[in-house]
Amino acid sequence: MKRHLVLALLAAGCASAPPNRPAPPPMTAPAPLAAAPMPAGLDAVALDPSATPCDDFYQFACGGWLKATPIPPDRSTWGRGFNVIEERNEQILKEILESIADGKAPQGTPYATQLGDYYATCMDESKLESALPEIRTALRRIDRLATSKQVAAEVARLHDAGANVLFGYGSAQDYKDATQVIGMVDQGGLGLPDRDYYLSDAPKMKEIRDGYRAYVAQMFGLLGDSPAVAAKKADQVLALETRLAQSSLDRVSRRDPNKVYHRMDPKALAKTAPGFDWARYFAAVGTPGVQALNVTHPAFATEVGRLVRSAPRAELRTYLAWRLISSQVIALPRPFSDAAFAFQSKYLTGAKEDRPRWKKCVASTDAALGEALAVPFINQTFGADGKAVTKSMVEQIEQAFQANLEPLSWMDATTKARAREKAKAVFDKIGYPDKWKTYDGLVTDRGTFLGNHMRADAYENARDLRKIGKPLDRALWLMTPPTVNAYYEPPMNEIVFPAGILQPPFFNKDATDAVNFGAMGMVVGHELTHGFDDEGRQFDAKGNLSDWWTPESGKAFEDRVSCVKKQFDGYVPIDDLHVNGALTLGENVADLGGLKLAFAAMQAYARAHPDRAAPPSRFTPEQQFFLGYAQSWCTNVRPEEARRRVTVDPHAPPKYRVNGPLSNLPQFQQAFGCRLGDRMVAQNRCEVW
Repeated sequence: MKRHLVLALLAAGCASAPPNRPAPPPMTAPAPLAAAPMPAGLDAVALDPSATPCDDFYQFACGGWLKATPIPPDRSTWGRGFNVIEERNEQILKEILESIADGKAPQGTPYATQLGDYYATCMDESKLESALPEIRTALRRIDRLATSKQVAAEVARLHDAGANVLFGYGSAQDYKDATQVIGMVDQGGLGLPDRDYYLSDAPKMKEIRDGYRAYVAQMFGLLGDSPAVAAKKADQVLALETRLAQSSLDRVSRRDPNKVYHRMDPKALAKTAPGFDWARYFAAVGTPGVQALNVTHPAFATEVGRLVRSAPRAELRTYLAWRLISSQVIALPRPFSDAAFAFQSKYLTGAKEDRPRWKKCVASTDAALGEALAVPFINQTFGADGKAVTKSMVEQIEQAFQANLEPLSWMDATTKARAREKAKAVFDKIGYPDKWKTYDGLVTDRGTFLGNHMRADAYENARDLRKIGKPLDRALWLMTPPTVNAYYEPPMNEIVFPAGILQPPFFNKDATDAVNFGAMGMVVGHELTHGFDDEGRQFDAKGNLSDWWTPESGKAFEDRVSCVKKQFDGYVPIDDLHVNGALTLGENVADLGGLKLAFAAMQAYARAHPDRAAPPSRFTPEQQFFLGYAQSWCTNVRPEEARRRVTVDPHAPPKYRVNGPLSNLPQFQQAFGCRLGDRMVAQNRCEVW
């Protein structure tokens, strides 16, 4: 249930203000673009002088950049914030890994042998052909499956190898007792991005399904099947995955934690989902004694049992084979990755070229050995000073949240007291873990990358499953430090900011304080607000799923967030596809709350540090704050990717992440002198926190 920045932050209450509400008096209109120096940290070239901030602020802040910046051919999207930092981090990681693979690891690098073996074999494309005998051995084993016990054992083996087959299984905190770590059985097993890709009658979705069928057939053909046999297998895969999709809970429903919490023991699961040998599976995967499970969607588990019991064995074997093949594309010969890219490019991403091999290998190594690779990365890019500066900003924004609670008229005193308790209990993780993960016992060699890849997946899967039944370890991170992202985790009640994102343009030591508060401060406020959005608010200070709201305050909150939902439902980013206001609600509320908190923290910091006042420039500090925010989200997106994101992404498109919340903020309207009737002044203003 981790809430990401790219995909979420703090919940804000939304109320509809009367349409005739007078606009606040203007603070300061923007100076002519060439009248004064540009504030440090902002990009003058990114601006569009032909746009006006009160008409389309995203265009005003980003129009020049959008026009001048093409999407790289190997990308489906390109943003001035996330993607630029990702590219920079990838280059640093590449240089580190090349040195390690050559036996010249930076001093202090842990697990250099494993890192070197993993990256070197990934990069050695000439040896990828040697993976085919290993894959064919695994496929022959699948072809011999007959009994339910054999199927269950094979599913466990495939899960260990990183395959998304039938369902997901891992460790999770118990929603009703966050101190307990239990097992979680979740829906899964699909090859397309979402259930709607299988179930929608829209012409575009039918076209994608046809393309997927052809892609599956092509992959089986690469393994030696005749065209007729490969086509038959592709039909079987699509039919079986469609059955799983039909029983899957939709994404909006999955945002409600009460709909994805059903605690039961293995015996109850066996009764709920007969047909699959759960006892054999749990034993084979390494948790024979598991006692407590959260079966997120029992109806899906029931369908898994029914499918395993009723589907012809040959068809089930075909499906299992496909899930294995598709999970190991990066470790297979070039024709397999070419086929995968051709399908994804045409139907899902729109990218014109496949990503260079080194970028794939950097990402794969980070996923496999991320906290070992992070040590030299942190030494080069972040350090203790970066951690201290970020911690100070986090504390200021947490103080702003506490101050913001008092004047809220829609929340009663009882609920405010509980909100203060939860906010004070939020655990902050900044930059990198205090205690690094170990990789003792992970076997690697300079043989095949397939072997290293599968062993690393199995090692990490075993690490995760060992947590079941053990005391909660609050020190663990759910992202690697080089990751360009941030998150709030409701059952942990923690906000996490990896070192990967704490770089320009989100945080720039040379930028003005106002720009940094608008860019990185908003990220902090966003993640803090996630603890109080429509999802996060359902968890208490200890991380338990518990209704700590009085009925009156709960109703007031629901009324306010319904305003945000309605606002974003009205945006149409591409063709006739609307933003899904329910799917993106948590992120939109977090953006709105995060901006308000970061702006208040900026003002408080400026009052406390008059000595840090920036010299006069083209924009006031208040204007710099909003420009710093907007320019960190300047993004070009290919049409195929835009369609995919509207369907599956819990974040609104960047343009609406900027214009949507800002149109609700009087602080923005004051800063740029916007008045009622301007497009950046919402007629029915949404306000939550």
